[in-house]
Amino acid sequence: MFNVLIERMLLRFLMPGWFSAFLLFLFSQNLFSQNSDTTLLSPVVIQATRVPARNPVPHTNLTAAAIAQIYHAQDIPYLLSNVPSLVESSDGGTGIGYTGMRIRGSDPTRINVSINGIPLNDAESQGVYWVNLPDLAASAAEIQVQRGVGTSTNGAGAFGATVNIDLSRVYEAPFATLSNTLGSFGTQKHSLYAGTGPLKGGFSWTARLSSIKSNGYIDRASADLNSLHLNGNWIRDRQSMQVHFLSGQETTYQAWNGVPAQYVEDPVRRTYNTAGTERPGAPYKNEVDRYTQKHGLAHYKLLLNKQLALQLNGHYTRGYGYYEQYKAAQRLSEYSGNSADSSSSDLIRRLWLDNYFYGSTFVLRWSPKYRYHVGEMSVGGGLHRYEGRHYGQVIWAQKSDLPKDFNYYDNNANKTDANLFWKTEARFGENWYLTLDLQYRTVQYHFLGFDNLLRNVAQTANLHFFNPKIGLSRSKNANTWYFFSGIGNREPNRDDYTQSTPENRPRPERLYDFEAGWKARHPRWNMQINGFGMLYKDQLVLDGRINNVGAYIRTNVTQSERLGVEWEGDFKLLERVQVSAQVAWSKNTVREFQAYVDNWDDGSQQVFTYSNTPLAFSPALIAGTEINWDVLPKSAPLDLRLSWSGKHIGKQYLDNTGNEQAILKAYTFSNVRLNAALKRREKQPIRLICSIQNLFNAKYSANGWTYRYISGNYDARPDNPYTRKEQGSVYNQTGYFPQAGRSWMLTLVLAM
Repeated sequence: MFNVLIERMLLRFLMPGWFSAFLLFLFSQNLFSQNSDTTLLSPVVIQATRVPARNPVPHTNLTAAAIAQIYHAQDIPYLLSNVPSLVESSDGGTGIGYTGMRIRGSDPTRINVSINGIPLNDAESQGVYWVNLPDLAASAAEIQVQRGVGTSTNGAGAFGATVNIDLSRVYEAPFATLSNTLGSFGTQKHSLYAGTGPLKGGFSWTARLSSIKSNGYIDRASADLNSLHLNGNWIRDRQSMQVHFLSGQETTYQAWNGVPAQYVEDPVRRTYNTAGTERPGAPYKNEVDRYTQKHGLAHYKLLLNKQLALQLNGHYTRGYGYYEQYKAAQRLSEYSGNSADSSSSDLIRRLWLDNYFYGSTFVLRWSPKYRYHVGEMSVGGGLHRYEGRHYGQVIWAQKSDLPKDFNYYDNNANKTDANLFWKTEARFGENWYLTLDLQYRTVQYHFLGFDNLLRNVAQTANLHFFNPKIGLSRSKNANTWYFFSGIGNREPNRDDYTQSTPENRPRPERLYDFEAGWKARHPRWNMQINGFGMLYKDQLVLDGRINNVGAYIRTNVTQSERLGVEWEGDFKLLERVQVSAQVAWSKNTVREFQAYVDNWDDGSQQVFTYSNTPLAFSPALIAGTEINWDVLPKSAPLDLRLSWSGKHIGKQYLDNTGNEQAILKAYTFSNVRLNAALKRREKQPIRLICSIQNLFNAKYSANGWTYRYISGNYDARPDNPYTRKEQGSVYNQTGYFPQAGRSWMLTLVLAM
């Protein structure tokens, strides 16, 4: 019966045919001894994209226990706040809804994110939209962040960091957890998480159902999020199977425009949201983003012997949704395609995305047990396929003969991504370890783009990358010294291809990453110092240039670099007082940069050349600290911990010109948290988390955008609140994303 259920699930929902057939063959064969040691099956899922503690790649692990101490309802970027070199931000200002992060100045499209080693980044835009899988942190056994180029990845290359989310935890006993959160701005989260523990035949099941709502700090930046996570495990003898079904549904009022620069310092208007205001009178109520995403993951592990393990993984993602906009005075010819139509109308449009992403990966891992041995060797790879449809609909027009739900554009794209890698960790003598990681990756992208005659035609891009990495470490007593170097390559994203012609299409980016450091572990303190150099060739940036298609497109900068030092440590000052801290100093530079500035007076562009300017969104200083005080001794029936944390982010430039009139000012904020847990038989049936974020009510913005132009004939400031004057006839339009002031959250967790 079990084989039949597996067959139906695999063939219909999860995996390509060859992968399903191979799994079914394995299940149908009586290959395994009934007396095998099942303890060898831990962990159930081999994560080829993760690194062990001794690996020279600089990394941070956040365990499930650590997540439980700090988690209310905010998204994963906020849970990772203490990772060195990380800056988190939120469109709505609360950490709920659309959130993002930058690590070492690298934006979300350059941070490779995976769930159980399966790519989560969107295959075309290469970004990660955490809002699509709300409450994902509640299911995580561990989150690992690798800084720099990292280890071999599935999906696009990591140009700042890699984030691996591990959902492979198997519970050893039945449980049920009810979590309820209330907070500022109408925030509430309710979730039920339950599991069966081990059942007859080696099965176990878990299920989580979650709902999160918030009104947002920014006006109308509401979020209505729902998610479901079902997990099944089968562990028997020398094989195991784990399957996941994740579903997320989000409806988020748009806050993408940012707050106008003229309003951001105003205590009343700093939450002003321009989204929906093109509608006359009250803002349009349905100016929302509505999206559904469903994931199926399957992991089969086979222990061939005590030293050799094989893992096969399959994944399937279905995403669909739209964002809706009220647009005023639109030229109907841009929608109908009738160039003779000179009329205009208010209308409501929906921009749809309808996609499928599926594929499989494999890993064969050998772990011999000799005194001087190859500590671990892995051979693996993956094949992934993305199929996406992009289309827009006019669902209402004030003055038009367009039919209802008229499709004014419709195009498809598909992308195939394959890779093979070989990784080994060799031990020399008692203290030396060598890590070698070699990956070949190929990408084939089919899309609708412009040719040299500006006709929209089907096109194909074929790319091939070789990504080698090598590391050396020496461990003695409580100290480890290490060196790591790697090369990463990354393809341009969808807009880079579709909004250009072959003659002006940007080249792929390349990163040369160098890491070296020292880390030490002692009974009362741990410390790590890491120096890094990230040298970019052809990094893609916006320079204001308009290409031959008439689009603002990213172009390649020949040379840019990030050089820095990261320090982190934790110290046990007293028996019940612990302090942790992180500091990152860096210099982030574009060697030479040309900015193209629009001249509104004559329609031309003026060129400005800059040398050794700061890279955008790259603060020279990021520092954080946290003090934890266990108020009561361990013998008390109640765990009570009081925590204070603070974080400082240095000044950031909004573009690569070093323009002092378009910056994010340096800011500092602090939080305080109280954790209380009732202890009973080594369990905590009742837990309470009470937090005050931004304790001292700091007024700051964590993200923004800017556009610079020349206009001697028209001053737009009275008409456009985004506009500011720099000097003479030079202006900029700038939007900011202010973060919430002092706010609170209270979470009650009941566990059985």
